Amino acid sequence: MISDADIRAILSPGAAVRACRDALVAAYKGTLHAPLRTGVDVGSTELVFTAGGTQSGTVGFRCYGLWPGPGHADQLVAVWGPDGTLRGLAVGTALSACRTGGIGGAAVDALARPDASVCAVIGSGTQSWAQLWAASAVRGFTEVRVSSPTPENRAKFAARARDELGLNAVDMADSVEAVRGADVVLVATKSVRPVLPATAFAPGCHINTIGPKLRGASELPAELASIAAIVSSDSPEQAAAYGHPFFTSRRLDHLGGIINGGLPGRISEGQITLFCSTGLAGAEVVLADLLLSELELADD
Repeated sequence: MISDADIRAILSPGAAVRACRDALVAAYKGTLHAPLRTGVDVGSTELVFTAGGTQSGTVGFRCYGLWPGPGHADQLVAVWGPDGTLRGLAVGTALSACRTGGIGGAAVDALARPDASVCAVIGSGTQSWAQLWAASAVRGFTEVRVSSPTPENRAKFAARARDELGLNAVDMADSVEAVRGADVVLVATKSVRPVLPATAFAPGCHINTIGPKLRGASELPAELASIAAIVSSDSPEQAAAYGHPFFTSRRLDHLGGIINGGLPGRISEGQITLFCSTGLAGAEVVLADLLLSELELADD
């Protein structure tokens, strides 16, 4: 059984990025089978399932509920080995956040300029932290600017980035000013209205968007996707399967293909690149399998 405490103790951001990068490439090549998420109405809530199976025969699923109200409900990830033996379970909320962060870190590694040094974080919640946690493993940020509507939250986030990640982090009230000249922008909000104009982003900037991305309800404007040289996703198929149209009609490149070299990536310093996180099913199985192996080694 993997707990949130186990994950915080064992999983480094670099390991999370590497595991998610492997999952992305495998999904692009078709060796990670990751069907679209599915929801089941169980009366009091909807249970959502994502599943995946690797070429080695490891399979599993993640399940979470859509309970109303504040707080984060526990999630469950179950992993079976190739022989059908249940290897273990992960319970809590940390694995999902680390999986999303690891995928975002892989996007930064693949698409941000190699010398990217200034990072802006828009949002100060769990997903914002996971994005910065992972991105800090692939780029040497000399300055991190944190902006969100609540002064106490952004100040606490910046302090945590300084204390836990050793980053030169400051909190800023003006999100447009925070993004000005930034090399990497991590946007993870709950807003259904654009929190930044398309003109806020400097040439050469890479952006991760984690929050709402539906037409008429998105945290970034569709104009940004129009001017970006590359618009990618961890699962273009999942984006196409949303119940409402995606915030841009532009074709999404598979991030795994860019990492693998099957699709073109950044070719000039001045290009703006955009990564749209949609949730690659099966990535959490790969990450949980890694953690289970680490725990087994520790027990030997």
